[in-house]
Amino acid sequence: EEEEEEDEDDNMSTVLRLRTKMPWRTCWRYLTSGGFFLLFLMIFSKLLKHSVIVAIDYWLATWTSMDNTNEVRNTDDVENTNKVGTYHVAVFSILSGAGIVLCLITSLTVEWMGLTAAKNLHHNLLNKIILGPIRFFDTTPLGLILNRFSADTNIIDQHIPPTLESLTRSTLLCLSAIGMISYATPWFLVALVPLGIAFYFIQKYFRVASKDLQELDDSTQLPLLCHFSETAEGLTTIRAFRHEARFKQRMLELTDTNNIAYLFLSAANRWLEVRTDYLGACIVLTAAVTSITEGPNSGFVGLGLLYALTITNYLNWVVRNLADLEVQMGAVKKVHSFLNMESENYDGYL
Repeated sequence: EEEEEEDEDDNMSTVLRLRTKMPWRTCWRYLTSGGFFLLFLMIFSKLLKHSVIVAIDYWLATWTSMDNTNEVRNTDDVENTNKVGTYHVAVFSILSGAGIVLCLITSLTVEWMGLTAAKNLHHNLLNKIILGPIRFFDTTPLGLILNRFSADTNIIDQHIPPTLESLTRSTLLCLSAIGMISYATPWFLVALVPLGIAFYFIQKYFRVASKDLQELDDSTQLPLLCHFSETAEGLTTIRAFRHEARFKQRMLELTDTNNIAYLFLSAANRWLEVRTDYLGACIVLTAAVTSITEGPNSGFVGLGLLYALTITNYLNWVVRNLADLEVQMGAVKKVHSFLNMESENYDGYL
């Protein structure tokens, strides 16, 4: 009995470890399905865009700090000041224009890579199904095959690209904020370690709960839609046998079940927002205290506090997009399970 209990504990720990583990291999399969060139172009454009965004803020902080220094020194050289101002305006305009162009290029690259990945996955899946052996169709339900070409393909087409774009944007903005705060106040790096540990455990706990609640919401929504369509199609028969009350009661029960799942999912999102707000408040407090003790110029103090105030929203979206992407990658994993099937020998052309 003790050995059986130990085996059950080992199995439970294995299951929990798999549930908390992010499917990075599946993400890599999806990204490589779009091609290595588009993957490199997306990563390069993302990094370049956010570097330009940080450079714009850094340039503004330098500009304002220089203006404050000139005011303190009471410089009388008006002509020199105008030249410096014109130079700063020109550099700021060039950086702003480059940021706008890079935003457009990045959005097009992400959509292009998502379209290419979805097209390649659908093409490979269709070839595997057409060349599939007879025993595959004897052992696999037809509804499962149709689900791969309908629901899972729709997730790959419509949901994964915007989620991936939002996740990369939020992550890079969060890293940019932490980097800028650390540059303005280096003592912030000391407090970053416990805050990072707290954020890791919060996102790990939320991802598991959010994944289960989203699956529960989807599983309770399907019977509701099926019951509604069946009721609409057989409305004349239901009225003929006077079973309106029974079908109405069944509809209300299914609606309550689905609403309960959605209510818990909303409560989990609010739970995450409260925790990320506390983390953001700790980051703002730490950045403010370290900026006072460090005593840098006013431009970088304001820039560090500005990034600290916006990091709460970034942390929230990083965790939520990570949880959504983990659920959506299940569709890619299901499609790849069909791609591992052995095909029959065929010498013709498709």
